[in-house]
Amino acid sequence: MVSDSPPYILHGTGKLGPLCSDLRIGLVSTLRDVEDQFLQWLEWFRIIGFAHLFLYFDDPACDEAAIAAARSTYSEDFVSFALNTPELRKEWMSLKTWPKFSPFTDDRMCRQLLNIAHALRRAQAAPAESVESVDWMFHLDHDELFLPPPQGLQAHFKHLEAGNCRLCLYQNFEAAPRDHTTMPFVDVNLFKIPSGRVSKTPLGAAGMNFWAQRTKARNYFLYYDNGKSAVRIDKTYKTHRGGKDIAPTSVHLLYPPDDLEELITGKHGWTTFPEHELSDMNLTWMSSCHDEIVVGAKVLHYPATHFDRLWHKYNHLGNFPAVRFGGELVVPDSFHLQARDEYLKHQDKTVQQQKLKELLEHAAFLRSEEEIQSQLETGSVVVIDTVRDSLQRGCWTAPRLLRPSLHSLLQRRPSKAEMERMQKMKRFPVEKLSCPEGLLKNSDPGLDLVLQELESKGWAACNLGLHPKILQRALLEAQQLKPRMAKGSTVIENEILDPSLPNADRGDRILFMQEQGLSGAAAAKGPAPTLTMLESALTDFGMQLDLRLQRSSLRLRITERCDGMLACYEAGGAYSAHIDNADGDGRVDGRVLTMVLYLNVNWDRSAGGELAIFEANDGDLGDPNVKGSWHVVYPEAGTLVLLRADRVLHEVRSAYEERFALSMWFCGQHVEYGGS
Repeated sequence: MVSDSPPYILHGTGKLGPLCSDLRIGLVSTLRDVEDQFLQWLEWFRIIGFAHLFLYFDDPACDEAAIAAARSTYSEDFVSFALNTPELRKEWMSLKTWPKFSPFTDDRMCRQLLNIAHALRRAQAAPAESVESVDWMFHLDHDELFLPPPQGLQAHFKHLEAGNCRLCLYQNFEAAPRDHTTMPFVDVNLFKIPSGRVSKTPLGAAGMNFWAQRTKARNYFLYYDNGKSAVRIDKTYKTHRGGKDIAPTSVHLLYPPDDLEELITGKHGWTTFPEHELSDMNLTWMSSCHDEIVVGAKVLHYPATHFDRLWHKYNHLGNFPAVRFGGELVVPDSFHLQARDEYLKHQDKTVQQQKLKELLEHAAFLRSEEEIQSQLETGSVVVIDTVRDSLQRGCWTAPRLLRPSLHSLLQRRPSKAEMERMQKMKRFPVEKLSCPEGLLKNSDPGLDLVLQELESKGWAACNLGLHPKILQRALLEAQQLKPRMAKGSTVIENEILDPSLPNADRGDRILFMQEQGLSGAAAAKGPAPTLTMLESALTDFGMQLDLRLQRSSLRLRITERCDGMLACYEAGGAYSAHIDNADGDGRVDGRVLTMVLYLNVNWDRSAGGELAIFEANDGDLGDPNVKGSWHVVYPEAGTLVLLRADRVLHEVRSAYEERFALSMWFCGQHVEYGGS
């Protein structure tokens, strides 16, 4: 039901209305020049389950035909059209942010912010039965879509509400067209991923550089990269008329400044940005989420997909200033300014369009299959087909779930009784891979063999091929570092366990190389140059495996190396059976690969200390009747073991002499993660 509306608000008269939903999700947008994909944009939000769209038309005369088409297609329940008229502008004056923005109403962003505050007030004040009564509000432009996680829009927002979230900031992905199109929602399926999600590997760096060298400012994203947000509507406004307005001062983050302290203390602000980025964004008060039902959601931005649309954008903006809002906002050196300057250089429309076309193709497009495949492998872009598929089918088509749930990961942990049964299964000594002279001297064929073992069994053992004197030096350095070591700890679900608990049963002492200043080029002159060199060699092997893993049946991408760990097991020390990354590590790209290099020169096999790896041959871990055997690796100097950190159950058996190992982990994820 639509309550009495002021004359500047029009309503839909068509038949297509919102889908039924428990939580009502709204959208506010300020629009201008919305030809081409406007109806597809509206339809997307309808089929994914939005309840009402609050549309503000900045220049109604310019969009008269688009408004008429949308009104005749969609119902009053689903969409309303607020026109920029003197009546609306008069209402701006009653908004809380009017004193701040009144000097800058010639700036489109200022008008966006006033319209956001106006729509939020409408939603707050609406009676429960009104179509304008919504529980959450997004702000997006007409070249942006919200992509829910695979679990769907309702499940996502119910999860936010269950966690008492009141504000959620989503990372944005930027479209990378193959060619010019005015219908990008169905034609574009390649997107650059946020820079903080690009792998911290040589391949990832190559992907970032590929895009950076295409613009003068060396931009990765051509436009914004700080996300868009949704805010919970404060229903108390209805019972306390004249209460607090939600009056944001950013089009990206819709929090009311007056509520910031409460958001911080209550941890009500969530985000899909990784934690390491929040400091640079001045958002350390937000909680970085890694649950797939949250982090699987994203904003898709289609900012530059056709030269004529780009020309219209800069023809409208003209010679806009780089300093806005009286100096509070400075537009950085960027593609945005480069495109403005290219437009302003020329007077003739045809020349302007041609120059912007050349600029756009060079900066944004992936024109060849070779370029596309290369950037897919660097991880700078992903394929997202969900929008096209959903629009073509006329219903929400959920993306594939490419990351296991925490529940499914924890189900793979054997119970105490199962573990006791499995411990009685047969044990066999490992036969190392046949790699003449070791992996160092034959890395390409050797790593190919390693990959085959990882694909078939999840683990591999080989000789590194180090000279005995190098191993002796490494062992001596490890022994000298022993006083720096601390008792090892067990982490489950991102929490350190009490060492006295049974599932925290480990008897090693450890130090982390980078943490102790023993990693990197500068450490080559430190107290452990041989260990520094070996850590670097393990890192190189991980990076060389990256592309092999991507192209293999495992379909894994290495995203980052972790800090190398030096471990010592004293006489009697052991580590009970465990999976290194049994719970996802509390991040979207937890550890997927473990490397262990043993340093024990002249090791006596009767001294124990073996690594025992469980290999199932009937069933799988977590099955109550799984059958298999244990494969035993002796901790002899120069032996290198590689195993799936997220899948392989292994244990360190009691050692009767002191034994040392250098370990390295690599984080990763499915090569298509982030896509759909």
